Amino acid sequence: MNKRNYTRIDRGTREGRRKKLLLAAGVLLGIYFLASSILGEMGLVKYYRMKSRHSALTEEIAMLKQDNVRLRREVRALKTDPAAIEKLARDNLGLARKGEIVYYYDEKNSKSQAQNP
Repeated sequence: MNKRNYTRIDRGTREGRRKKLLLAAGVLLGIYFLASSILGEMGLVKYYRMKSRHSALTEEIAMLKQDNVRLRREVRALKTDPAAIEKLARDNLGLARKGEIVYYYDEKNSKSQAQNP
């Protein structure tokens, strides 16, 4: 009778140890999968970085589209509108019509004269 009791206790402790070992392995495996899903190559951290990058690129694309529309209008105006060509020539090249006088103001000198009267 004593032998049977010892073997039953021994089997019980083996099964208990096996259950504890499987539970510990399951917990460790769960922790690993949780950490890899948060910090891994395609984890949550990377997801939020990619999401913010997507938002920034979407905004940049919208701004570039607006610039593109503005530049197309400007090109069209320069091809067809003589007033736009004249304005560009006057502003950038300093051209004037016959009989007109063009005055140039040096911004550096005018600012320094305004500060030191």
